[in-house]
Amino acid sequence: MTMNQNVPGYTGDIAEQHVDPSHEYSTENQEIVFSKEQHAIWADLFAGIHQPYLLEHLCSEYLAGLEFLQLDPQCIPTVAHLIERITPRTGWHIERTIVRYTMADDWYRKFAQRIFLITDYLRTRDQMEFTPEPDMFHDIFGHLPFLTQEFYARIEDKFAPAYINATQEEREVIKRLAWYSTEFGLVVQDNRFKVFGAGIISGRKELTRTIMEFYRLGRDNVIDYSKDAFEQLQHQFHASKNNLYRIIDGVNALHQKGQMSSESQGWNVVYSMYDSLGIAREGIFGGEVILVPFDVETIARIPKTVYAFNPMLFVCESLEQMDGVLDSYLKPISMRAKV
Repeated sequence: MTMNQNVPGYTGDIAEQHVDPSHEYSTENQEIVFSKEQHAIWADLFAGIHQPYLLEHLCSEYLAGLEFLQLDPQCIPTVAHLIERITPRTGWHIERTIVRYTMADDWYRKFAQRIFLITDYLRTRDQMEFTPEPDMFHDIFGHLPFLTQEFYARIEDKFAPAYINATQEEREVIKRLAWYSTEFGLVVQDNRFKVFGAGIISGRKELTRTIMEFYRLGRDNVIDYSKDAFEQLQHQFHASKNNLYRIIDGVNALHQKGQMSSESQGWNVVYSMYDSLGIAREGIFGGEVILVPFDVETIARIPKTVYAFNPMLFVCESLEQMDGVLDSYLKPISMRAKV
């Protein structure tokens, strides 16, 4: 089967997708024949991130999973290879789909069956540094090393039962919790901030920008890494909470005006907003991303349109803490009678 060429463009808001079910991949027809150029794009994406100076900032569980998954640096893997490495380890199955992640209901129905979907399109040459929506490199390189690990399978197991049982308002919060943990989450390991989210790991621009912020926080004496880094981040968060919420509301307003419709505008627009709000570009606001502790109240406040440009990343003190915070919101919804 050949690859779907309907590659989505950048969307400031979450775009609607109309899917013809007859074009969806069958159980028997999961493999795609890729062109030499598509394999070359995979190889260049892989090489761009698989560098020691970048890998050292990824969490240890990802690195262990990447080694176990045995991805070919030169070629896009087959679905059969992914299933062979993942299913015996954690019980999760892999399927290819035409459905974009923006259609979350379809994905959560599959998650409930312990099926992880990978998209059928690959970013183009002009999207090497930044892809507007998850592609197969993101799905495979970003997520699937984790899915060889039991703790990650347990985290993924939490979302679908809650989502299926939730009200529409709760579903929006659940999507944000997933986004800011498994897609754009950070974790503290060995008193250093480490990248956990697949969206950061699989996007070289997002990854390098995040790593630069780790160093900037130390350079500007915002975080003293000889002391408890997470405790200091919590202090910064509580001292800056009012301005953080003003920024969240301001970015949402920019989206509604169509001023965040392209990635190239990015921080130039946000910096102008800082000036109009009277927020000094210092402390946790001095870099190209804002690091704050993983907090359900704050995440729930973020509107869905902020997915398109994400100036804020959330940090868990540990993976155990992430597990507990997610449980605190998701478990009661999962266990109650169907609404």
